[in-house]
Order: sequence, then C-alpha cells, then structure tokens
Amino acid sequence: TLSSSSAASDVYKRQFLYNAGANIAIAISLFSAVASGGELEVEGLTRIVRKHFPEGSEGGFALLVTRNQEVIHSKGYGIKKGETPVTSQTRMGLASVSKQFAAMCAAILIGEGKLNLKDPVSKHLPEIELPIEGRELLVQDLVWHISGLPNFIKSAERKSIAQYKEAHSLERLNNKTHAEWLATQSLLRPPGVAYEYTNSGYVLLARIVEVLSGKTYREFQQERILNPLAMENTRSITDFNGSGNMETTLEDYSKWDQALWNNSLLDEETSKLVFKSGRLDNGEAISYGFGWNLEYDEDGLKNVRHGGSGSPKGNSRNLVLRDIRNNITVAFFARENLKFNRDLRDAIADELHEFVRRME
Repeated sequence: TLSSSSAASDVYKRQFLYNAGANIAIAISLFSAVASGGELEVEGLTRIVRKHFPEGSEGGFALLVTRNQEVIHSKGYGIKKGETPVTSQTRMGLASVSKQFAAMCAAILIGEGKLNLKDPVSKHLPEIELPIEGRELLVQDLVWHISGLPNFIKSAERKSIAQYKEAHSLERLNNKTHAEWLATQSLLRPPGVAYEYTNSGYVLLARIVEVLSGKTYREFQQERILNPLAMENTRSITDFNGSGNMETTLEDYSKWDQALWNNSLLDEETSKLVFKSGRLDNGEAISYGFGWNLEYDEDGLKNVRHGGSGSPKGNSRNLVLRDIRNNITVAFFARENLKFNRDLRDAIADELHEFVRRME
C-alpha cells in the first residue's frame, strides 16, 4: 500500500485553476488521494462507490484499485454483520472469485509436470467412476467449464445431495464426498461440446489437487500460494473447495494481484495458460481461461474479469476486472446487500475502470 506522505505526489497530478480576476490560485485536486488508518482513497472513486452504495446502505462494500502494480485506492464502506465497519483489513467472502486460486493450484501442478490438461480425470481419481458420455472427462473440461457435469448449486442437484448425505450419514460434503456424489449423477451433455458454467467442476479440480499433492486442498493452497505471498488474512473456510468458500482482505488481495502481474507463482510458459482461451472439441474458442472470463477485441486480449455471488447469510456480491493493456485492476467485494446483481456489478466495475483509465 502506498505511504500517506508520498501517495498523492507520486501517483496523482494536481490540476490548478486560477482566478485571474482576483489573481488568487485555487488548487483543485481532481484525483486527490487521502491515506487514513491503513486505507488509501481516491475521492473520485469514492464518489462512484457512493452513487451506488450511499451512506447508510445495508451491508458492506470494499474496493481495491491498482494501477501499474501500485495500490491507489483501498477502502471499505458500510458495515459487516450489522456491527463491524468494513475496512481494507476486513475479511470479505470471495464466492466464485475463489476459482482463480483453484485454477492457480492446478497450474502449479501443471508447471511441475504432475498434471496435464489432457489428462483423463480417471487417471487421478481412479476410484471415482464418473459417468462417460461421448468421451472421458478431461482435466481441461473442469477448468474451462465444458465438462457437462451437473452444478451442485442448482435446485435439482441440491435435492440429490440432500438425499446422498442422508443415505451416507453425512453432515456436509467435502471435496472427496462431492466427487463420490458426482459419480451417482448423469452428465448434462457430453464433455467438450458446449460451455456451461458449473461449480462442481472446480470442486472436482480441487479434489485432484488433493490427490496429487497428498495434502488437503487448504494445506496445498496455504503452502504454495498464501504463504509465499504473505497473504496472512486469506483462508478457505471449509473443506469444500475450489468453487468458493474463501475469505480475503483488500490488503491481501492486492498481493495476489501483484503476483498475477509479475507471474511470481509460475514459470513463464505455464503462466501463459492462465489467460489463454479454452477450446471445445471442435476447435471453437471459448472466452474462459483459468478461473477468468476473457474479453477480446480486434487487437487481442483486452480485459479479464470474474464475479462471485455467495449464499446467505453473507450474500457476497463481487467483481474483479483487470485491464491487461493498461495495467489496471478494479476489485470490489460487497456483502449483505442484494441490489448488486451481475449487471450492476459489471456496470460499476466498468465505471470505476473508466475513471482510472482517464486519470493522468
């Protein structure tokens, strides 16, 4: 995080308008930065936040913005759980933003030669007799959401899971028992023929990480990502991983963001996979990589983004947007306020991004 003494002078250009008649210089800081209590604020960004999340709004909202790998805004707004003011140090639920971390765990194993995108899932989970339709399920199908697997979060699947837990005397599923439950289900379609977002694919990916590493997913993630990046306030909160169930702070997420810009967790060749489009079996490209939606224009990859919507009671509503060409990251994590649907989150992220892009 930028220091309070140098943040404004180093990051922002102050613009001055002069009252010629009175010959009095009036300094107007269009992009003023204020550091207080470990937080850093760009007033123009706060104005945008407050337009959508006014004072007194229900729940909390935390915003991180970086430019050229420097934090320029890190500030919380509102209240968590009705009593705790949200700051840059407040843990916020990641929901599906967690998929970035599961995909990175897989990428680390790929870089070490222990995992390959073309591997059949059965190679690593031979005891799980997953359904086969058309061809075997591959690791790449899980990463790119082209598996045809059911989605545990849907109502029909929740009913099936409830019956499975009752039949096997389980209080809740973990990564292993989720894989075993999947073996009782049919595919929605053959793998590799269509993109359809499914949380179950990423939980199955987390199980593969466990088997290959000989550790729990949480242990592997802690040792290979969180500890090296000194993300001391980030954690997986259950043993049902890969698709969600993580918490982080703005300060910690800025460390993750830095690692993505610097490719500090992967070798150069493997790092190219993270923001590379997946492909269907017919060769058609899809706009999804390793836990990221990919946005292209005629010049190639432009932005990557991913949202997240959590379940009650936290009701996380998140969005991360990374402008690859201009080295800008906008990440916000909201909770306990259901107004932040997907369209609104995208619009807010785009508005914040455009403000930063126009800063001089």
